[in-house]
Amino acid sequence: MYWEHPAVTGDLIGVFQPSHEGEQRTDNKLHDRKALAEMFLLSFSDVLVTSAWSTFGYVAQGLGGLKPWILFKPENQTVPNPPCRRLQSMEPCFHAPPLWDCKEKRGTDTGAILPNVRHCEDISWGLQLIDIHES
Repeated sequence: MYWEHPAVTGDLIGVFQPSHEGEQRTDNKLHDRKALAEMFLLSFSDVLVTSAWSTFGYVAQGLGGLKPWILFKPENQTVPNPPCRRLQSMEPCFHAPPLWDCKEKRGTDTGAILPNVRHCEDISWGLQLIDIHES
């Protein structure tokens, strides 16, 4: 694709992927090193487009200080409208936040307690930090 349609500026574009394993291999040190290398390579991108719930994308955006474009998952075989958008934060999404308010001793919406903590855009129950001064 890049050979047939070069960058407007004439810059060379390279795509590097240390692993082509296609599946997670828990406790395999070589696999873990390749995965980490891929996340670091992604973090050097000028623009990052990633899929919803992507651990590689979350780590890359945090390492690179990038606010990525995210492709949302279809629901009930229907493509979301819009299918992608730029996220509000470079911070990764915490998929399993606490739902308990220890002070009040009851369940609570932990995404509504602090102004700089909001629900993630790709996982409604997840939490992430946002810069409230950037808005």
